[in-house]
Amino acid sequence: MMGSKISILHVDDEPSFLDLSQKFMQLIGDEDLQIYYLSDPTRVFEELELKEIDVIVTDYQMPLMDGLELLGKLREANNDIPVIFLTGKGREEVAIRALNLGANYYMEKRGDMKTLFGELRHNIHQVTKHKRIERALKESEERYRIIFDESPISLWEEDFSEVRKHFDQLRNKGIEDLRAFLDSNPDEIEKISNLVKIINVNNATIKLYNAKNKIEFFEGLATFFNAEALVLFKEELIALFNGKTIYQSEFPGYKFSGEKIDVIVRLSVIPGYEKTLERIIVSVIDITKLKIVETTLRRQKKELSEFAHFIAHDISNCLVTIEGYASLLDMEYDEASIINRQVEYMKTLLQRSLTLADAGVVVELKEMVDLNDLVQSVAKTVIPASIAFTNDILPEVLGDVEKLFQVFKNMFENAVIHGKPQNIEIKLIEDYDFLHMLVINDGVPIPIGIQENIFDYGFTTETGNMGLGLSIVKKIIEAHGWHISIHSSQESTYFQISIPT
Repeated sequence: MMGSKISILHVDDEPSFLDLSQKFMQLIGDEDLQIYYLSDPTRVFEELELKEIDVIVTDYQMPLMDGLELLGKLREANNDIPVIFLTGKGREEVAIRALNLGANYYMEKRGDMKTLFGELRHNIHQVTKHKRIERALKESEERYRIIFDESPISLWEEDFSEVRKHFDQLRNKGIEDLRAFLDSNPDEIEKISNLVKIINVNNATIKLYNAKNKIEFFEGLATFFNAEALVLFKEELIALFNGKTIYQSEFPGYKFSGEKIDVIVRLSVIPGYEKTLERIIVSVIDITKLKIVETTLRRQKKELSEFAHFIAHDISNCLVTIEGYASLLDMEYDEASIINRQVEYMKTLLQRSLTLADAGVVVELKEMVDLNDLVQSVAKTVIPASIAFTNDILPEVLGDVEKLFQVFKNMFENAVIHGKPQNIEIKLIEDYDFLHMLVINDGVPIPIGIQENIFDYGFTTETGNMGLGLSIVKKIIEAHGWHISIHSSQESTYFQISIPT
């Protein structure tokens, strides 16, 4: 059963057969069918204007207009309504002509009538089901096209099916490491790029690259395939070869005018096409202005750090002088020791302020840091022998070794001073996109209210403490492009540092 009424127009010049058809269809008793009967085929178009008809059932040989003429006129008028021939004329050439014109079924009026009309009912349901699915797919495709064309983001629809076949050929040759293969055969990258078919791009793409229209865009596609583009394409190929359906990367692109732009390119395999790679959507987001802002912020943060060091140098010189004269006074006045204590406090405050200013500087990730050696070195410096320390095997990362030393020093000190634990350990957990380092201690749990503010600048629970340690940790972690969070319960407290893989 279909779920909604199916309207059928049965056309036959013999009223007696139409009457017979009506009785047998009533006998079958299908409530989903609404059948209208018509003996004059010339009135079919009139009936189609008056009624919503899903299927036409027609005889072939009729005096005013035969079934083939009727079908031909329907198709000439671009009417794709399903048509079933139910005729007493069983000539093969008629059946072939009917099917070539677009008839869905060709049935002969013979045999057991109950069986015949049961088959007719089945065929009506089949053609209606297929037509409704086809219509739904067409409407869905039209909606997709509207969304695709009018999206404010540059979208490319691409076909990688030939690339998939090439992957299969490589695997048949025993190649499982595509990166190693492409490193040894760099010309293969450009060869594979020629297998990609760009099916369509949207209006935002034409605008982004300053093309006049799609014709000019496609004619100028060679502009995009420079050495930098092939590096990006290589990484896309490796991701697809390894079974990934999404790949994203930052990439320097170029407009048709030659103007350089910074973009984020994201490749997504449309669900249902994972095996063939026949439908892939590539989105391109222009981040040129964001990169300019980022560069400006980097410069400003660096200038702030340099200015803080300049001021600190002068203040330090002043403090040395004050400290020297206070020492002279201390020989005559007991209260002079107060001056020395204040000087020491100011030195500490100044050093912490410099550390905080430097933490905000965007780090240059040029050095490979062995986290195993780093945390062991920090632990020996900070963690007393009475507290057990262990760590999983940690990876090497690109980072600033001095600032990362500060990160673990501050976290260990925080655990030792505030948590008073018996054990501190570092666990490593890996998932699809991140490496997570968990710095765990079994000391005093941190209340939820404190957890919410623990990374805030100046937050502290102790009088006289400046509350800069963990805010510095957060700044350094984020400057590396990582993320840090805290979790605490009765069982344990841990800082989670998440590093994108």
